[in-house]
Amino acid sequence: MKFLSPLILFLSLAVFSCTREKPHFVSTNGREIVKADGEKLILRGVNLGFWLLPEGYPFSISNIYAAREYYDLVADLAGPDYSKAFWKTYQDSFITEKDIMYIKSLGLNSVRIPFDYRLFADEFYLGSYTPRGFELLDRVVGWCRKAGLWVILDMHAAPGSQAGWNTDDGYTYPWLFEDGGEDSRQQAIDIWTGIAQHYAADTTILGYDLLGEPIHQYSDTAKLYKRLEPFYKDLVGSVRKVDKNHICFLAGAFWNRNFDVFTGPFDSKLVYTTHLYSSTDAYTSVDYYINFSKKYNVPIWLGEFGERDSSFVDSLRTVFEENNMGWCLWPYKKMNNNHCLMQIPEPADFDLVTTYANGCYCTMEQKVTARPDIHKTRKVLDQLLENIKFENCNPSDYYFKALGIETR
Repeated sequence: MKFLSPLILFLSLAVFSCTREKPHFVSTNGREIVKADGEKLILRGVNLGFWLLPEGYPFSISNIYAAREYYDLVADLAGPDYSKAFWKTYQDSFITEKDIMYIKSLGLNSVRIPFDYRLFADEFYLGSYTPRGFELLDRVVGWCRKAGLWVILDMHAAPGSQAGWNTDDGYTYPWLFEDGGEDSRQQAIDIWTGIAQHYAADTTILGYDLLGEPIHQYSDTAKLYKRLEPFYKDLVGSVRKVDKNHICFLAGAFWNRNFDVFTGPFDSKLVYTTHLYSSTDAYTSVDYYINFSKKYNVPIWLGEFGERDSSFVDSLRTVFEENNMGWCLWPYKKMNNNHCLMQIPEPADFDLVTTYANGCYCTMEQKVTARPDIHKTRKVLDQLLENIKFENCNPSDYYFKALGIETR
C-alpha cells in the first residue's frame, strides 16, 4: 500500500480547505448591511413582540405595567400554581414553527426577538426560576434557519432597567446607568457574552440588538446620556472576545431616537437603530438619520415602527428603503387589533380579566372583593392560551400594501 507523499497530502488538504463552504455571516460595508458575498441586504422584518416579554396593551390591559406583574395578575385571578403553568404554556404557544413559516410566506426576510434578561438569569420570571432563554431561542432560531429568515436578538429588558419604563420590565428610572448600577451593568455584559458565545458560529443569527430604548426623557439625561456610548463600548468589547462574526446594533437614547449621544463607530460591525412611531416629535426626521449615516459611513436600521395608520407605515417604509435602510414592523400579534400581521381572537368573557386588571384599588379589601369567580377566569385564561396559537389567529392584511407584501 502506497502512502501519499507529504507534498500531495499538503495539496489535497489545501484543496479541501478551499472548497469547504465558508460561514455566511451578514456584515456591514459602509452605509450598507451586506450578505457574505457582498450583496446589499435590505432587512424587511417583523418583531415577535409580547412573546418573551409580555405587555398589557395588546390584551386591552392598561393598569398593569411591567411584565413581572403579569404573573401576579394571573395568580390573583386563578392561583399561583395555575399562573406558573399558564406562562410556560404561553411561552410555548405564542410563537411556533407555523408562525415562522407564515412570516416567511409573506416575503419577509427577518425577525427581531425582544426578550427579558430574566430568561437567562436565576431570577423569578413568570412563575419560574429556571432560565429558559436558550431553550426557547434555540427552538425559534432552528425554525428560522429552516425557513430562511435572519434573526436579530433584542435585550428588550436589561438588568437594572435600561429605559425606566414598562417596556423594559423594570422600574421608573434607568438605574442601569446610575451611580451604584455596577452589578446590573456587569450582569448585562455577562448575559450578552454568554449569548454571543452560544451563537458565535450561527449564521442564522444576524446580530445582537444590545439594549431596547435606553434612557427615557424623564431621567437625569444630562448625566445619563453621556454614559450610554461608553457602556456600549464595554458591551461590544466583551462580545468581541467570544464572537467577531455578528453585527451589534446600537440604539439611541430617548426611545432609540437620539443619536447625538454617539461620537462615531468604534467597531467594524455596528448598525445604529432607531424606533419611529411619529413624525412630529423630537428626533423623528428621516433626514436626521440619513445625515448621521453619511457623516459616519454606517448603516441605519428602523428596528420598530407601526401602530399607526397604513399611510404612515407606507411612507416611512418607502423612504427608508429608498435610502438603503431596512425596517422591522411592530408587532406580529395583538388581540382584536389589525395594526399587526396576526390578530388574536378575544376569548368570551375576557372583560372579567380586563375589568379586574384595570381597576384602581385603594384598599386590599377592595381588590379582594373585586376578584371575579375563579372557575370563570380559569376558563377565560385557558381559552386565551388556545387563541394565541397560530391556527386560531386571524391574518391581518391591513399593513400588507404598506409593507410591500404581495397578497396571495
